[in-house]
Amino acid sequence: MKKQLLINDLKFWVDQNVIYCKVFNTFSDCNRPEDLDQIFNEAITKLSEGVHMPILFNLEALDFNNAVRVFKLLSKNRIIKSLTLSKTFLVNSFKLSVLLKVVSFFCNPAMPDLIFVDTTSAIKFCIEDNQAYNSIS
Repeated sequence: MKKQLLINDLKFWVDQNVIYCKVFNTFSDCNRPEDLDQIFNEAITKLSEGVHMPILFNLEALDFNNAVRVFKLLSKNRIIKSLTLSKTFLVNSFKLSVLLKVVSFFCNPAMPDLIFVDTTSAIKFCIEDNQAYNSIS
């Protein structure tokens, strides 16, 4: 693991060329969108060092309603979209996974976000996504 950053209720780090973001259950959406943009811009820029990497959001600590709310905030964030290779979400239930997949498909049908319940599968996808991207570029 390289650097770790703790900003508000978000913990960021990089491992195996994947940016991880753990969202704690105390995360509040009372932050203005500009504040979230600044947080993600700072964290992703510092950790990625100018290299596009996938980001894996761990929402497992959140209850169902908060996970949906946070997912909507993060999946729409324009800074995250511009600074990362892809967005992947890790959630704590199959039911939540299905709902978020539907929400993601309707919000962004061209490139829906990936949602996993299994940590190993989520990490494997991110690593393979990064390897595929780097083999092309």
